[in-house]
Amino acid sequence: MNKERDYFFDNLKAVLIFLVVLGHFLLPIHGESVLVVVKRLIYVFHMPLFVFVSGYFAKKIYKNGQYNFKKILYLIKAYIIFVIAIQIVYALCGFRDFSEINFFSQSGAPWYLFAMIVWYLTIPVIRKYKEIPVLIVTVALALIAGYFKNIGDFLCMSRILVFGPFFYLGYYMEQPVLERALRPVYRRVVVPAAVAICAGILAFGSKLKDELGMVYENISYYELDDVWEGPFVRLALMIAAFLISWAIMFFVPRGKTCLSVIGQNTMPVYMLHRILRDILMFAGIYDYLGDWGWFALFVLICLSICVIYLLINPKVVNQVNKILTLYTPRLWGRIRRNQEI
Repeated sequence: MNKERDYFFDNLKAVLIFLVVLGHFLLPIHGESVLVVVKRLIYVFHMPLFVFVSGYFAKKIYKNGQYNFKKILYLIKAYIIFVIAIQIVYALCGFRDFSEINFFSQSGAPWYLFAMIVWYLTIPVIRKYKEIPVLIVTVALALIAGYFKNIGDFLCMSRILVFGPFFYLGYYMEQPVLERALRPVYRRVVVPAAVAICAGILAFGSKLKDELGMVYENISYYELDDVWEGPFVRLALMIAAFLISWAIMFFVPRGKTCLSVIGQNTMPVYMLHRILRDILMFAGIYDYLGDWGWFALFVLICLSICVIYLLINPKVVNQVNKILTLYTPRLWGRIRRNQEI
């Protein structure tokens, strides 16, 4: 892997941001359409893998007893702006009053930014312990959380707990270990297993609405036919996400490609594509797409690619970064002085 810039992860993030955009464009489609099954498959693994990558790069957030406050404040500002922007679009389209804005309960795309802040803040605690105990505890918390109806969108608690193991797995993952995990000997086992899982979801996904909905619909075990199945369903989904994610990484290019620039600028895409999706949704495009079958999937794939290339334009990227940046010599100097005190 390139020592100056890790193009492997740039390329991987490009694939993931495409899946995020496509997944969000598919999200408003319901019913028995084939698009719904494809959506459920994407939502099984794309955010767990994205969270894993975020955890992998979180090692610099807390070093030598000091936080990287610049990154944390950046995420706080991004989260606030994201929530406000979405609420403005809904208010302008007449679907929600702006006064109903709620920064403490999010089920849409902003949840990821809020969760990242929380995971970052836990690093000083979890870094004191070995990875195996931490991963076991976080998986247990993810499984137990489904029994509590109140653990849902408030403070994004359900997603923080359910996706937490993937973040901490990424945090503890060192490059030599990752390199060993991507050796051909594992590929021969992991890839067929992942293909089988994907095939099973595509074949039976229409009958597993509630089970697969435990990921993207954020539901508790009480939404299932039998509550006792809940932990097993959630654990199975976590294992499926782990295997599919592992399989995808075998096919990601190691060197610089046309995807690399996308992976280096995922924040503008993550924030702005959701606004564009909402505008299209309120304009009525989804009144027709659900009946187009596979052709609609082709249309949404093309639309996702176009949106991504529009949003990675340097002018767009620079403007978004300019809005989100919190670094000024005066502010940062004050923070550093406070740390020294």
